[in-house]
Order: sequence, then structure tokens, then C-alpha cells
Amino acid sequence: MQEVKLHFQKKNDFRMKEAFKTLRSNIEFCGDDVKVIAVTSCMAHEGKSSVAMELAKSFAEAGNMTLLIDADMRKSVLIGRYKTGAVKYGLSHCLIGKHKYMDVICETDIPRLYMLFAGPVPPNPSELLGSGKFTEMLGVMRRPFTYIIIDTPPLGSVIDAAVVAKNCDGTVLVVENNAISYRFAQRVKEQLDKTGSRILGAVLNKVDLTGKGYYGYYGKYYGKYYGNYYGNYSDPKLKEQQEKEEKQIIELQKEFHEQQRRTDRERIDWDEKEKKEKKRKSTRKTVKWVVVALSIIVFVLLLVFGGYQTLRAVGKRRLQNQADSTHPELQAAIGTDKLAFEEELIWQDGWVKYNDTIYRYNEELLTFLIMGIDKNSDAKEVAEGTDGGQADAIFLAVMNPEEKSVKMIAVNRNAMTDIDVYDETGSYVATVKAQLAVQHGFGNGVEESCEYQKKAVQKLFYNLPIHGYVAINMSAIPTINDAVGGIDVTVLEDLTKADTSLVKDAKVHLSGRTAFLYVQYRDIDIFGSADARLMRQKQYLSGLIDTSRQVMKKDISIALSLYNAVSPQMITDISADKAVYLASILPDYKFDEDSFYSIEGKTVKGEEFEEFYPDENAFYELILDVFYEEVDEEIYTQTEVGV
Repeated sequence: MQEVKLHFQKKNDFRMKEAFKTLRSNIEFCGDDVKVIAVTSCMAHEGKSSVAMELAKSFAEAGNMTLLIDADMRKSVLIGRYKTGAVKYGLSHCLIGKHKYMDVICETDIPRLYMLFAGPVPPNPSELLGSGKFTEMLGVMRRPFTYIIIDTPPLGSVIDAAVVAKNCDGTVLVVENNAISYRFAQRVKEQLDKTGSRILGAVLNKVDLTGKGYYGYYGKYYGKYYGNYYGNYSDPKLKEQQEKEEKQIIELQKEFHEQQRRTDRERIDWDEKEKKEKKRKSTRKTVKWVVVALSIIVFVLLLVFGGYQTLRAVGKRRLQNQADSTHPELQAAIGTDKLAFEEELIWQDGWVKYNDTIYRYNEELLTFLIMGIDKNSDAKEVAEGTDGGQADAIFLAVMNPEEKSVKMIAVNRNAMTDIDVYDETGSYVATVKAQLAVQHGFGNGVEESCEYQKKAVQKLFYNLPIHGYVAINMSAIPTINDAVGGIDVTVLEDLTKADTSLVKDAKVHLSGRTAFLYVQYRDIDIFGSADARLMRQKQYLSGLIDTSRQVMKKDISIALSLYNAVSPQMITDISADKAVYLASILPDYKFDEDSFYSIEGKTVKGEEFEEFYPDENAFYELILDVFYEEVDEEIYTQTEVGV
């Protein structure tokens, strides 16, 4: 059994707790035969996952052994939302028969609450959920657990929820206040009726209790009265006894887990540490070229080896499945313009209507995170804390197979976003608004730090799917630069404090340390220096890519020597099979100066450091331009004919 620690971003107020107690009680009154409950909604972002979590938590707090199953395998949000960290196995592993049921269940830090996360996104979620394996699993889980809550995808978007509901004792429909039409909700209800599932009721979610009217007045009065005085009416002795029992249970759990850890440590000798070191080195030795980035040259090495068709096919499939989300949650950010009736009929999860145009995420895209880390040494593991190094250069490389193009988005390192803070033991502490670049500093300085940084970039881009990453220490720049013979640039700003040759508007051939200073140096006493450096990095990267292409055409062996030289200073999750696939298609992709994008916004002086805030409308439009495509109008025509 796995272990996870849940982190809730905000503590529920009294009204919220009472609402879920009421929901729990109403379900209990439905009868003793109602034990397995599906939770769904009409469309995304109505809060069904939050309702499922809080309902499961409420059952557990009432003394029931409760299991929360994340069956939203297409677009799970539970791991990211509740900061559970790494979870090795999930529901998809169970349903393909790879792991036993009890091995993938996670024990949480909330007594009597257990979770089964979604796991990797499978290519056939509906088939897996409708299989006999899923029915069998629920039958097994009914014995140890009093209640099983299943978070399912929105029924108005995909059929998965209906497939799950037919195996449940009842279904709860979550409806967002003032967001869903009556007709749409009725269609979803009718779909549930066809499954034979018992509809237990509906939850009206996201109601503003601070506004005017009945809800606002009642919520304000009830919270003030009971929130302050409820404790006076409870039995102090009973409460004291409950707290004592809870502490005893927690102590017993701690003792049990500590004993397990001691036993595990006794079985594992120091050879395990050596094995871990070999694994890390092996990861570094995989081909580490990141799409047209600072490490583009490394991928070219793979072109020397022909005939890897099997690796190529496997690599393509694994790359597409590697992202831990299916599309950005852009709709939650910009909302959706009012839909016409025919649009409601064909609406799909992930679509966005913006300025009277409907867009859908291009699922064929492959997106890679490229990081330049402020370190002047080989990439090596450091102690947990804040010494992992900052990501001073951040780019997203987006490959479009349809257009056969690569687009690069330069991301400001000072962009303010949600950063997860960890202590020296690696335990999650809090989520705060901070500069994007600092996230890499937390963690171990290698893979863990990269995963943290990837997650932070995804948050900034509304949960954008990212299919791989590469981090290269800035100290590798001279090696890369000189391997291709140097780069010609027109100096964009006066950098004579760093190097006397870097005079504004001068045409300079960058080599060795001068190249490093041009890309890395900034005068922190000058306001906006990070923004100016980002422009230099874009300029340099564009020149590096163009020069690398020309050099590799003349002498492919340069890639081998370069790979050997920079490998110790790089970290990537792009394995050999994925790199083979990328290397096989990259030569046909176009890239030029027009392929570079920047995020518009404003840099302001914060309390201590510079802070960059993207222009929201421009940012939305950039995401739509790069990652989305317009929905074909023929779809509407076909729908109208059908109606």
C-alpha cells in the first residue's frame, strides 16, 4: 500500500463543513444498500472533484472506512490539486492487470480515508472502466470499505461517467450555479437514467453566499451564529474522549509505519544507493537533445544510427502519453462565451469559445520545457532545501506535426505564479505566489527539481500538457558555443561591465566565456534587467539553432564529441526511444525568427524583487494561437442537419 499526504489549499469554513455533513447524512438516509457512489457533472470545472474529495473526507471523519477512486482518467486533477506528490501506481495499472488492487491504494494522512488515483492516461479509458476487471475490483473493495466514492469525468463531455454509474449504487450530479442550462442538465440526467443508475440527488455548487438575497443573508447569519457559538452546545467530555481516541489511533499508525520503515531499511544495504547513482547516470547518458533548444545538437547524434523503427514507434506513443494532463484548463481562466443550442449539442471537454470563435486543443502537439539553470558545475544531486539552482532561462518548444513546425515561447523567469515550497526534509510546506524561476531551487537539484519546475510552468500555462524536459547548467554554454564555431550577434545592450567587447550595437562573434556572459549576465541594479536578458537569450538561441544546422550538415561527428562534453551538465526525462522518434522527424520541421513568441506583460518592483505579470488577454490569445485550432464549421452544419 502506498502512502500520501494531502494538502488542502484553504480550510473549509463552518458553512462548508456543515453543507458536506448534510450531504453525507442525506446519502446515509438513502439506505444501507447505497455504498458505492459516483460523482459526476455536466461539464468540466463545475467542482465535481472537490465535492467528491470533501464528501469522502466527511464520511471518513464520521468513522467510516472510505475509499475515493479517481476514475477521471482522461484529466485527473486530484494529484495536482491536493499536492500529494509522486504516486507510482493508479487505477489504470489495476485495470490492465499490472498491479494488485491493494498495492495501488494510497493511505492518506486523514484517518480512515484511502485513495486510488487515476494513474497514467490510457488510450482507452471508456473500455477499461466498462470492463469486467472494474466490476470485479469494486466487488473486492466493497468488503474492506464502508463507502466508495468515485470521481468520474463530466457526463456532458464523455461517456465514462455513465459506464461507471451502472456499477454503482447511486450517482450524485454536481451542477455549477448559473453556469449550466436546464436543458443541458436534463440531457445528462436522461443519460444517467438509461444506465439504470439511481440518481441520489444534485449538488448546487459555487453559490455566492456573500451576495444579496436569501443565500447571502442566511449564509452570513448562520456562519456568524453557529461559527462562534456551536462549541458551547457540544458535550466537552465526549469531545475530549474523541480527541483522545484520535490521538491514540494516530500514534499507533505512526508506530506501525515507523516499524515498516525500519524493516525496509534493514533489507536495503548501501548497494541500493549505488544502484540509484547508476540509474541517475544512466538517465544522463540517454540521448539528451531537446527539440531546437540549448541542447538541440545532442538529438542529431541519433541520426547517425539508422533502422530504429521499433524504438521510433514506441517513442512516439510514450511521448504522447507522457504529459500528465490532456489539455490546458483555459476555459476556467477565460470562461466561455454564451453557447448556441447547436454548440451545446456538440460541445466537448477542453473546448473554448473566445470572441465568437470555438477552439479546441491540438492534441497532436508535443511540448517540451527547456531550462537553463544558474549553476557553474556538473548537474549533481544536492541536499533537500533551496540549493537546486534557479531556472534563469525558460523556454517552451512546441512541435506541430501537421504544420511540421517548431515554435518557441520565451517565458519570463520573474513571472509570478504558484510555487510549491518544501522544507529541508522534502516535505510540502505551502503554495505561495513567487517568481517562476525559484521553483527549481527546491528539491534535489536534478530530476526532482526539474519535476517541480515543470509543474510550476504548467500552472502558469493553465495546466498545459508538457511531454518532456531538459535542464542544462549555464556553465555548458561555452562548450556548446565553441563546438559549432561560435555565434555572430549584434549586441542588444551595453554589457561592457561584464566584457569590454560587448558594446551596444556592436557586431561580435561570441566565443568561450564571452558567449556565457552574453547569455547569463545581468546587472541586478538595473530595473528590468531580466527582461533585457531574455531578449538576448532569444537572440542567441535563434543563432545557435541556425548555426548548428549548418555545422551538422558538414560534419555529423561533432554531435558525438559535443554529447560527451555536455552530458554531465544536463538532466532530462527524454529516454532513448523518445529521442529516436524526435530525431527522425526534426530535420523536416521548419524554424526561423518568426517562430519565437514572447509573453506580453508588465514588470513591476515588488517588495524585494522584480515581478512580471502577464497581460491576461494577450496571454490567452498567445496560448490559443500556439496550442489551439479552430473547430471546423462543418461540425455545426452536420449537427444542424441532424437536429
